[in-house]
Amino acid sequence: MEYFAGIDIGSTTTELVILDNNSKIRSYNKTQTGGHIKSASEKVLQMSLEEMGILLNDISYFVATGYGRKNLPFVQKSVTEITCYGRGASYLNPDVRLVIDIGGQDSKVISIDEKGNVQNFVMNDKCAAGTGRFLEMIARTFDISINKLGELSKNSNKNLSISSICAIFAETEMISLFSNGESKEDIIYAAHKSVCEKTINLVDRIGINGKIMFCGGVANNSGIVKQLEIMLGVKVLRPDIVEQVGAIGAALIAKSNQSG
Repeated sequence: MEYFAGIDIGSTTTELVILDNNSKIRSYNKTQTGGHIKSASEKVLQMSLEEMGILLNDISYFVATGYGRKNLPFVQKSVTEITCYGRGASYLNPDVRLVIDIGGQDSKVISIDEKGNVQNFVMNDKCAAGTGRFLEMIARTFDISINKLGELSKNSNKNLSISSICAIFAETEMISLFSNGESKEDIIYAAHKSVCEKTINLVDRIGINGKIMFCGGVANNSGIVKQLEIMLGVKVLRPDIVEQVGAIGAALIAKSNQSG
């Protein structure tokens, strides 16, 4: 049995996927990047190797993606995350034609064909207001777990809006709203709308040409998913493993490179 690995080193988390020679996922894991790319990569790799009971030498080909993809000693090739997300999304659902990824420091919308090849893409990497960092800031502001934001937003009963387009000014605006007696639930709901509005702006630049997949860590937030569906007016597909889509694509490219 041959194995092929893909690793996605993001600003917040690092994910790794191992496929066999039948393109079946045999292992997937993640860890916090924490500013230490090499140690995070080694940690998540060791997690998967131990889980499978194999050695690094048992992996035939290794591809890296993400912002920290360069200069890892165990990697044979690095590929952009745009390409890897396209391939990974198509693997999980061949009917998908538009991929939305909201990560820790950027968000991107990718148009793909029936084979997962990228046709077009747009990114927001200039401001944290439309990314996972903004949601982390909200959680920190209200001293709650980021995992609870989605559920809390469901309890909103007032349609507030946040007008600031900058994350810092938006935080100040949220604190002001809270000081004026608005509930955390309503403010979180408004913050979710703000994130989704920025994402919709990216979608509008490409257009919807088929089924949509939402992936990345922010896809775990049910409030964001709901808002996207309301604003887009269509169902948004969310895979079972939302955070490993890029790593899946990298592993698929590793397999194709070895066989090619």
